[in-house]
Amino acid sequence: MIEKDTITLFEVTYKNDTFVIDGKEYPLGYTSYLTIQPDCRFMDTTIFAELEIFADSLTDDLSRDDLLEYRNRLITAIESLQKISFFSLFDLVKYRERISFLLSEERIDRYTEIEKIHENRVDLSTPEKADRADDLMNGLDDFCLVLSIGRILHQAVNDLTRYSALVFQMAHKIVERCARTKSQLAEAFGDFLCDPYCSFLFSEQETLCTKASVIPVVEQSNGESHIYRKVRYSNLKDFLYTDLVEGFRHGHYLWQCGICDNYFFMTTAHKQLYCSTVNPKYGVPCAYVAKHPEVLHRKPEQQKKTDSLYYQLWKRRNDLIRKNKSLGKYDDAVSAKAKEYIDSCFELAQVDFEYAFTQYVKDMEMTNVYRKAMETLNV
Repeated sequence: MIEKDTITLFEVTYKNDTFVIDGKEYPLGYTSYLTIQPDCRFMDTTIFAELEIFADSLTDDLSRDDLLEYRNRLITAIESLQKISFFSLFDLVKYRERISFLLSEERIDRYTEIEKIHENRVDLSTPEKADRADDLMNGLDDFCLVLSIGRILHQAVNDLTRYSALVFQMAHKIVERCARTKSQLAEAFGDFLCDPYCSFLFSEQETLCTKASVIPVVEQSNGESHIYRKVRYSNLKDFLYTDLVEGFRHGHYLWQCGICDNYFFMTTAHKQLYCSTVNPKYGVPCAYVAKHPEVLHRKPEQQKKTDSLYYQLWKRRNDLIRKNKSLGKYDDAVSAKAKEYIDSCFELAQVDFEYAFTQYVKDMEMTNVYRKAMETLNV
């Protein structure tokens, strides 16, 4: 969301080891995975630099045509962001609609009138003119926000590219040191903060210093009330560095796949060696390749199937389905459909990263499993 006055760009709700943004829930530290992707690491920032220059020029010479051009440039910039995986976190359609509203034909006319009031003395000779001046001044906050959006977008992109470089270097150090436990991650994180490269990235900024408004919220989950914290951010940098630190605190980190060399996201300090995304060379996930060396015609280091948290959850659900069936809680047909459902969820989790981390656990809740089974059978 974009609000006037304080210019809150967006808000994030932090739960136990997840964060919620624009109604979607992600594991803490997830931004590190998104920003290490090539489309983010090698992002072309030219359009945003030009946007900031154009936004600055508006403060010196504002016209209706300039504001129309500014609107077009802002929308083009938003469309460019939609191609970057990181910005899937945000509802950019909503941001685009907000920009279109703030720079509608009617509001552009108001902004040009406001500019004239700033350049000349306000004519308050009649009650009607005084009322009109008051009405225009009520739109001053929106006018100031409009002039700031170009700078905000450029700064956000700069923060993102700098963060991406930081994440890449940290991930490299973690893999190099084989840091897997929370203690090892903390040591690697602490050493990196003293690294000259880290100082270069932050230049004169205080390392990982963030400022934001924190608001306590109470939400219902599984029939119980929980206290969470909602944070309102006025810039992207504070959110990124907060997520980085919180991710490391909870043992969420990047690891490099031993087969495809791509980085993948870990939410626990277990010993998974290979990613679960489909390897385009072999047509199956790298984790499958590792367990079936005949695919490579060589025998790589083996990864135990039980190392996968997805498998462990599937096994618990499978055992519970069998137990409920033996106790007579559910008949053969429902039990069979429940088994088919958890099998399909498990298979999807191995090839769809976002599903695995944002939806898999919810889909595997037993109430949902049996509900899906009964819906399939029209029970």
